[in-house]
Amino acid sequence: MKTIVLIESCAGGHRKAFMCLFTQACLQNGAKVICLYPEVDEIKEWILIHAKEYINNVTFINYRLGFKTFKKFGRFNNAFSVLNYWKSCAKFLQNIEKENSIKIDLVYFNWIDSQMANYLPASILDLVFTYKWSGLYFHPSIFRTQPKFLDKNVSFKDIDSIFTSKNCVAITLHDEGISKKYQNRTEKKVILFPEIADDTLPNPTHPFPKLVKEKAKNRTIIGIIGLEPYKGALSLIRLTAIADPENFFFVFTGVYNEEYILNLSKNEQQEYLNFIGNLPENCLWQTGVLQEGEDYNSVFNSFDIIHIIYKNFYSSSNRLTKAAIFNKLVLANNNGCVGDDVPIYNLGETADENNIDEQLQKMEILRKRILTENLPYEQWKIYAEKHSTERLKEKFEELLNLV
Repeated sequence: MKTIVLIESCAGGHRKAFMCLFTQACLQNGAKVICLYPEVDEIKEWILIHAKEYINNVTFINYRLGFKTFKKFGRFNNAFSVLNYWKSCAKFLQNIEKENSIKIDLVYFNWIDSQMANYLPASILDLVFTYKWSGLYFHPSIFRTQPKFLDKNVSFKDIDSIFTSKNCVAITLHDEGISKKYQNRTEKKVILFPEIADDTLPNPTHPFPKLVKEKAKNRTIIGIIGLEPYKGALSLIRLTAIADPENFFFVFTGVYNEEYILNLSKNEQQEYLNFIGNLPENCLWQTGVLQEGEDYNSVFNSFDIIHIIYKNFYSSSNRLTKAAIFNKLVLANNNGCVGDDVPIYNLGETADENNIDEQLQKMEILRKRILTENLPYEQWKIYAEKHSTERLKEKFEELLNLV
């Protein structure tokens, strides 16, 4: 039985969901799991509900290993900081092996982005971290904004130089569109991981969908969850000003903090505040924390169209997976991973994040598709299956077979 360490240094949201499902997938593959997480009791509670039969094969350890920041090495500061983390992590794992009389076969970083740095030679990394390892490269955005790098071999100057480590057994990522070229660039096996999403059924008695339905009055409902500017709230606000109020109803939900708008221009801040203070009749603004699972999915499922036009966003989004699970069309960015997946799998429409007129045009196309029931049921099924927990289990099996 192989022993895999799953490491996550941040708690909550995506990070918690990933740790729960990654742990379950490894256990289902017959591995022993050492779960390192800041609030490990939350993961243990989830495993006791969803994978209780494997509980004796998991070791849960609270993990809060932070970065020591270096400031005296100029452009090499980040490389020294990251290298120090790898060194501290190795020492932490050695203590685990000694205290538990075990041998670690593979270390998997649930979010490898934080352990990457320019000017960090893999040969130096191999001296301080001798375990076989892999990790999820969550935001390979640079290879979307500057695709020329996909045609070049990795240099120690590059942000992804760590992947040339002799101890790196594979790279995992969500972005199907760059996976083949990225494998050529790094000369390492690239495993396409599913962008998993919680598929808990909505609560039929949840009060929010009833409220939305009553206020929408048979209009097409387009909604957003998460009101941070980067999630596209401002573009949706601008859509409300030009969309036909007889046809569309807009729903703004999720956490809102006044600090969110501080990085906007003065005009954008005023635009945001004017909207909140003078809410149009065809809009609902209801803020608050939505717990992942039944609560979140009940709100999500009350929308006809899911708005995911993020600002300067090139990575994958599990909202596409969730939309496929619950048979919802999306209005999304026309670039990056999401911009590829939406048209390939016919999941909705895409538009330029800065072109409100184009967004409206695409929104009207989606409304017509909904009214005429021109819906991609087969494509939804294909996409949901491709990004399912069943596929995740297969991918971890592939990874574990490399050690």
